[in-house]
Amino acid sequence: MADASLRLLLMLQQIPREPRYISSQQLYARLADAGYGVSLRTVQRDLVKLSSHFPLVQSEASGRGKTGVAWAFAKDSQHMAFPGMDAVTALTVSMALEHLKPLLPRQVLQHLQPWQEEAEEQLHKLNCSRFQGWMDKVRIAPQHFLQAPQVDAEAVGLIYQALLDNRQFRATYKGKPERIIHPYGLVQQGHTLYVLCRFYQFDDVRITALHRYQSVELLEASVRPFPEFNIDDYLESGAMHWILPDQQCLELRLRISPWLAQHLEETPLSDKQSVTIDPQNPERYLLDAEVLDGMQLRRWLLSQGAGLQVLGPAQLREWMAEIVREQAQNYLQIES
Repeated sequence: MADASLRLLLMLQQIPREPRYISSQQLYARLADAGYGVSLRTVQRDLVKLSSHFPLVQSEASGRGKTGVAWAFAKDSQHMAFPGMDAVTALTVSMALEHLKPLLPRQVLQHLQPWQEEAEEQLHKLNCSRFQGWMDKVRIAPQHFLQAPQVDAEAVGLIYQALLDNRQFRATYKGKPERIIHPYGLVQQGHTLYVLCRFYQFDDVRITALHRYQSVELLEASVRPFPEFNIDDYLESGAMHWILPDQQCLELRLRISPWLAQHLEETPLSDKQSVTIDPQNPERYLLDAEVLDGMQLRRWLLSQGAGLQVLGPAQLREWMAEIVREQAQNYLQIES
């Protein structure tokens, strides 16, 4: 009896959820590999019995090597695990899925839906007020005051499918139609999602905003092989800092306010950074750092207003001075 119970548990663990199926012959082979010497007919009878107690559905198996009836858990059935999900796991699953939704393909989210439903049910069923309260106490605050861009849900689903299956897609990007895209990665920065890709037969990697895609059509052709591309190496190169074409590394020197000095000691601009008191002005500090020159850096420098002064390099100081002069001129002009 014990062996029969364990065999039935193993069978339930092997049965996938729709739209995937497993045939009775495949289950028979897996049971044999696990040491259960039962007949195919026994497996078929067990499946019929299990279907009267569990939400199992049948479908005619198709495809190479599949014969007879195939089985699956109904796609809308509750997820079952052995052992069951405890409160800590339920809290972790609920919070993880909430924040991973923008980064996961639609079919993956559909596959995870039963886990999310079970997690929510377990938190409610177990009356875990401590853990339920945690869900109401923790948030990720947006870094920017700008609202998230609106995305075309259908276009996003097709692009995620292309990325998942290593396939090309055709799309309109920034109003230009019939672009052939080879996707290689997906990156989230702030509110915005970016597709790392190549266009047509060009070799350069493009950083394209996901919300600017329209009229997406998934193609059967595979993406061009790109074995040398590694998303971590690409990000480590500073690409998402919008590095300028010359990719110059700067010896940045700033005169900064006490508040900014404390802030940059807590959250440095780079690993190679030092902050010292300005000998010419003890109420100010000097910052020296080795950084990559990019638009993200320059926008940050401008955003600090009177809190900092660029001392070097000279080229960057001149660029800052020109921008500040233009800003001042805008405010000094008398409106008619």
